[in-house]
Amino acid sequence: MGYRRSFTKRIAVHYSGSVSYPASQNGGSVSYSGTAYEDVTVNIDVATEPFEHSVARCNNQVGTLTGAVVATEAAQVASIRENARKVGQTIIDGFFKTVRSEISQQISELSSRINATLVHLHELAKRCVDKQRQMEVDYNRISARYLKIFDELNSELKNRIFELDRPAFAFKAESDASASRFIEGPLVGTAIVSGREESSLQALIAASRSKKQAQDTICEIDRFLTKQKRLDQLLHRCILPENRESAVYVPICYVETSGEKGVIDRRLFQAEYIPSIPLERLENSLAAAPWSEFPQPRAESIRNYFNREVSGHYASTNPHETRVRECITRLFNIATIKSL
Repeated sequence: MGYRRSFTKRIAVHYSGSVSYPASQNGGSVSYSGTAYEDVTVNIDVATEPFEHSVARCNNQVGTLTGAVVATEAAQVASIRENARKVGQTIIDGFFKTVRSEISQQISELSSRINATLVHLHELAKRCVDKQRQMEVDYNRISARYLKIFDELNSELKNRIFELDRPAFAFKAESDASASRFIEGPLVGTAIVSGREESSLQALIAASRSKKQAQDTICEIDRFLTKQKRLDQLLHRCILPENRESAVYVPICYVETSGEKGVIDRRLFQAEYIPSIPLERLENSLAAAPWSEFPQPRAESIRNYFNREVSGHYASTNPHETRVRECITRLFNIATIKSL
């Protein structure tokens, strides 16, 4: 809707001029000046309908903008929440992935340690079996020799005792004959008393024998427990703790041969369960390390073990295998065992 405003103001108008008049007598001109005042009223009609329509449109646009801002803010909050959820999920996945990676690495390290320990235990078990087999062979050989000696000594002692105590044996034979006559004769009571005493004596002998067997059983159990304790102590010394850093020794074979024209061929043989060793690194370490001869007992032990392995592998009487075994043994005896 429109409205009207009225403005009134007095305006002063200055004027001046000159008037000529005709000559009646003399003639001439007269100057005049003055100020006239006039009230001026101005009525202004203001039409506000376009402005109101514009304001209404502006209000509608502001409302639309407010809705858009609210929707944008809600979308932004939802986006922030979704991004936060994704970031959190990524962090959680990364954490568990790192944990799984560390656990897998620890499992790999422990598996390598366990494999190395198992190899060491297999070697110890093999040595124990070899030692047991060797001891059984030695025991059977020694026991057979001593049993033969003891049998011969028993026979000789039996003959000598019989010759020395021949009258006593003759008296024993006469006593047995007399005892049989007493039993068959009227002296039955004497036989009953003798049987009772003999049964008591046999019971005492049986009890003594049972005690001896029980004592032998206890001794066997004691020896078994002692061996078991020693084996447990040996295993505890061999098995390394999980959380302690230590050196684990594994067997490798480094072969260096010199061919024609001075060409040196180097090869490295190692087990599959250990990581591969760079050949250059091994050459540098071997070149820098000083070699020293083995102590005689250890060298002799290695030599005996090598001879047993070669004899067990080439046990046939084939001439070819015999020549191969002799050649391997001769080459091994020529070389000197050294260590780093």
